[in-house]
Parts: sequence; structure tokens; C-alpha cells
Amino acid sequence: MNEPNTIVNPELRDLLAKKLDLRRRQFLDLDIAFPSRLRPCLIKVLLVADSFLYFSDEDFGLSDFIETLATTTPPWVKFEITCAHRGSPGHTRLGVGNPHVARTIANFRFDDASHFGNGMYDQVWFFGARTDSFEPATGTSPGKPPDSELKAIATFMDAGGGVFATGDHGALGAALCGHIPRVRSMRAWFADSAPFGAPTSTSMSDGHRHDTNRPGHDGVFSFDDQSDDIPQEIAPKMYLRRVGFFRYSFPHPLLCGPEGIIKVMPDHPHEGECTAAHETDRVFSFSGTDFTEYPSGAAGAPVLPEIIATSQVLPNNAHPGKSETQPKSFGSICTYDGAQAGVGRVVTDATWHHFININLTGTAGVPMSDPKSVGFLTPAGAPHYRKIQAYFRNIATWISPKARRDCMALRAIWWALWQERLLEAVTDGRPRRLGLMEIKELVTIGAFARDVLGKFAGRCQVRGWIIDPIRPVLPTFVVRELDPWIPRPELPEPPIPPDPAPWMDTEPLLDAVLGAQIVALRERFPEDPGEAEKGLEEEIQAISEKAAFHALTLYADAAEIATEGMNKFTLRFRESLR
Repeated sequence: MNEPNTIVNPELRDLLAKKLDLRRRQFLDLDIAFPSRLRPCLIKVLLVADSFLYFSDEDFGLSDFIETLATTTPPWVKFEITCAHRGSPGHTRLGVGNPHVARTIANFRFDDASHFGNGMYDQVWFFGARTDSFEPATGTSPGKPPDSELKAIATFMDAGGGVFATGDHGALGAALCGHIPRVRSMRAWFADSAPFGAPTSTSMSDGHRHDTNRPGHDGVFSFDDQSDDIPQEIAPKMYLRRVGFFRYSFPHPLLCGPEGIIKVMPDHPHEGECTAAHETDRVFSFSGTDFTEYPSGAAGAPVLPEIIATSQVLPNNAHPGKSETQPKSFGSICTYDGAQAGVGRVVTDATWHHFININLTGTAGVPMSDPKSVGFLTPAGAPHYRKIQAYFRNIATWISPKARRDCMALRAIWWALWQERLLEAVTDGRPRRLGLMEIKELVTIGAFARDVLGKFAGRCQVRGWIIDPIRPVLPTFVVRELDPWIPRPELPEPPIPPDPAPWMDTEPLLDAVLGAQIVALRERFPEDPGEAEKGLEEEIQAISEKAAFHALTLYADAAEIATEGMNKFTLRFRESLR
């Protein structure tokens, strides 16, 4: 099969590239999609690294990851990136001069108000490489940050700030991350012995290491295979939901991309491990302030971390200086939905090799003629790279504080309103009026809108945007059916039997709600308002909420009619059996 760029006359290829680039920029033109007072949500992201990890273009740099957040995001959000290093690397390594970096800080400290003041950031990403050890006899760790820094981080998390943290094999990352509340028990940070009763990490050489490298194109295991375009396959946790006779399954929103379930990650010869160790009643104290490790959620139900993906080690993988591997699986991604308990969300990953340049776009340690010099930047690797980039964006979206998530949802619906597919669907030769439309029309328009949004956002993310505003007015059993990720202890299972409506599928309800919001907004704004007046955002929010309630009412009416029809059908069916 020809690659897309090989079916075009070479003389016309550059012209085609310019044309497609122009069309895409027009499609995402913020001046068209958003009035001046409804710009994309600004999410302030702080990246913190230490030791030999940097923000540059070198092999162990994070420039490819930074570029992903800055240039491939949906048009309704913008990530403002600050790069901070615990040491004082050179300007290039710190990120100075990178057009995608807003600010750089050397010798970063969390207890310095000019570095980490109140409200400066919405989320913090920790990339730890410096090691630390725990001494059981004394209960001390030489590399532990001072309590003043840990208190600042804990306060940020309890106020709703999002956190991502990762290290690598052994104790790499323990100094930066091994003592951070919640983070410390969601990953194995220490090599030989660990505080808090946490598990210990594996080494980089014995047969029990977490080697996820897959054989290269030559069919042979090689250390540098981590830089080719063949990823490892991960196993996402699937959340199963029963709706009457209907069955649905979903991955976690972090692994739900525009192109489907994300089942690939970069591979590496010795990864760390994510865990879900926890104690719900543990209280930790920093500088005289107490914090609860995992506070309870609604009605006192526990909200705990969970492994959402596992990686697999293939048998008999041996590199020079390393023993042959024993087959096994281990936790590769762990999440904590702190939003259910009124605090910030947390994500941990088995290794920063899923994020650094050498695993994404190749290594400088091979000749330019070697495919491993370009990583996933090949025709075969590009589809994998897009899914990995979607994972990066999903993390940044998911750990954002609630106010920022609500902001993204509102602007995403507003952006979708002006896309050609919805312009045609809502107009259809005549103006649409929400009060005159049937439920089936709203379901159709909502399905169009979900598809338009899903081209840029993870489809699970869009699902969450629709559910969250209507959650307070829905009955418990409907929330359970619509939200596959809600902590199960919070909602009792329905009695079995009877099933109240085995033939009723609640899935179209989401399309009806989104469709009603699109129709109502178009009814109010038949044309782009251009220069927005004060109060536009509040008006859009009010219209959306009213439209959502209208859709719920129509759905309830339709369910009542359907139930009556089913009762009549059942009576006639029984009569025919006599």
C-alpha cells in the first residue's frame, strides 16, 4: 500500500503540503473559533526534573514531549509550560530559547514563593532521576526534600492541583518523588528497602527486571530497540458496565484517544513499576500540618489508587551484561481520582522512558541511516506516535483542576458549534428550534457533535464532559450506567432481579444532551458574535444547562412511552402463546 506522500507527483508535493497546512490552520483559527473573551482555557503546567534529565533536544531530553503539549492540543485548550530543574544546567538544557516554553527556573525549590507561589500552576509533572536510599534502622532518607517543600506540594494537591510523577528502574526518581504524599505509594521508588511499607523496585540487569523491549525489524533483541518504531503493547484495564441487556466496556480516560484505545507505549530494557499500595487512614505531617493520604469521598466511601494498565515482559530477552528475562506482567500506569474526594488527581508511570526523546524520536548514538535514529518518525511508527502523544495530552487534561476541566468542556462545545458538519446538521435547510424538536433529532445531532469533538479529544474525555454537568440531577442507577469510571463502593449494585428496564439503553441520553446544547446555542447565536460582550461565557453556560435539562425531560417522556409500548407488546406476545 502506498504511503500518502508517495501517491502525489513530486513536483506538486510541496504545494500540497502548503495547501493542507493552510487549511488546517484555518480550521483551527482561534480568531474564527473563539471571540475575544472566550479564548482557549489556559492550563499552567510546571515540569520539574533533576539529575541527568533535561528539557533539551538531546537523547535524555523532554523536548519532544514539550512540543506535543504545545502544538498538538485541541483548539479549546492551551498549555503554558514552565521548565524547572533542581540543579543548574546550561540554558539549552533548561529550556531557554525553546519557543514552546514560557518560563525556566534553575535550582528550583517548592518552598520558594517566587518558584511555587499560590495559584502559579494548575499541575506539576515530576521527572525524577536522582536516587535516594532508605535506612530502616534510623528511618531516614539522605535525599528526602525538607518538610517545607513537601508541605507546599501536599497543600497544592489538597487544593485540587494535579500531579504526574515518574522515575525509572531501581531508585531512580526516589529523591524527588519517593516522599511526596500519594505519589510515594503509587509507584515503587526505592531499591532495597522503602519507607511506609512500600514495595521496592527491580534492578536493571537480573532476569526479573522489567524489560519491555520488543525485537527489532531483524527479529533479534537489541538494547537500542527502544529507539525503533516498534512499541510495546500494554494491557489497559477495561471498565465494564451493564445497561439492561446491553454491555459496554471502556478504558480509563488516559488510554482513550481520538483513534481508539491506546494500547502502545515506547519500550525500554529496564522500567520501574507502578503500584496501588494504600492506607486510607494514614495521616502524614509536614512542618506541623497534617494531611490525609487518601481522604474518603461521598458518603465516606474510600477513593483509592488503581492500576489502569499493565506491561508484559517477554521471556528470554537478553542484552550484553543482562540475564535472560523471566516472563511477567507489572503495573505500568497508576491513577488516583482525587476529584472524587475533593483533592487533586494523581498519575504515576513506570518510567520516564515513555516520555524522553531517545524513546520517541530516536537516538543520536546510531548512524543517520539507521531507522533507530528517527524512532517513531517513520510511516510505520507514525500511528503509534499519535497514540502515545494522545496519552500525553490525556494526562494533562485529566489532572487539571475541576475549574479548568469545566472551562475546557464549555469551550469545546462552543468550538464544535461552528464546525461545518454541525452547521449543516443544525440548519438542514430550516432553522431548528429546541422546543419543537423530537428526541431522535437531538440524538442524531449529538452523535455528530461527539464525533466532531472526538477527532481532537479522547472520546472518553468527551463522555465525561457531558456527564459531569447533569450528574447532580440524575438518579443513582443512571449515573452508574453512564459513568464507567465512578468508584464502585459509592454506588450500591441494583437488586437482581428484577431489572427495571432491560430493554432501555441509556447511551443515547448522552447524545441527546449534547445535541440539545448545540441546538440551543445555535438558536441563540445564529452567527458568530465576533467581539464578545461581557457575560458571554456565563450566558453560554446557562443556555447549556437549561438545554441539558430539557433533553433529560424529553428522554424521560420517551422512556415512559417506550415502557407503555413494551407492556402492550408483552401482553399481546403472551396471549399469542396461549
